[in-house]
Amino acid sequence: MRLRVINAASDTIFTLALGGHRMTITHTDGHAVQPTEVDAFYIGMGERYDAVVTLADGVFPLVARPFGKTSGGQAMALIRTGPGAAPTAGVNPAELSGQVLIGSQLQPAASARLPDRKPDATARLDLQGSMKPYQWGINGAPFGSNEPLTVKAGQRLRITATNMTMMTHPLHLHGHTFALPSGLRKDTVLMAPMESLSIDLDADNAGDWMIHCHNIYHAEAGMMIALNYVA
Repeated sequence: MRLRVINAASDTIFTLALGGHRMTITHTDGHAVQPTEVDAFYIGMGERYDAVVTLADGVFPLVARPFGKTSGGQAMALIRTGPGAAPTAGVNPAELSGQVLIGSQLQPAASARLPDRKPDATARLDLQGSMKPYQWGINGAPFGSNEPLTVKAGQRLRITATNMTMMTHPLHLHGHTFALPSGLRKDTVLMAPMESLSIDLDADNAGDWMIHCHNIYHAEAGMMIALNYVA
């Protein structure tokens, strides 16, 4: 069975596992990766993963457990291939305590890599803010008060993104995909506290775009910045 998993939540990262099974990740954000077998994987808001699993006979819980939250329970569906009793809603698959993949650890398939090329331009993007007071921004200010990033059509832009907060944020780019240093192609990447990543994008879709945290409450509070094409 092939699973296509989309995190459409507003502010929740999930850990996803299928009880009694290991899954093979084949794609992330629509781009092929080197097939990677895992017990479970994290999925941030806006991320997408394709996974292939060979099913056993029985009734198995597909569990999405909120990451970093202490209340609210977990989401669960059942995959039924044969007779058996359904587990309770609070089931705790062993796979959740096994090898849990962070998407940025994946390696790209050769067909999904950006062609090798040095960047024509560079930019800095610092994620900043806190829960108390509830203030979020990029590059020193909330959206509307921060200076847009700029790029010229045809350039390769290298953005050095740094999460300067104590929370994990899914960083999302509109209108483009980007490549991590490994060559992995994505449009949304989970950034751990104090983590820094260089992301490369080819400016092949002229217009005014947005880069933002995919926690919608952080984005609404100002954790966004424009990416504008200039002549």
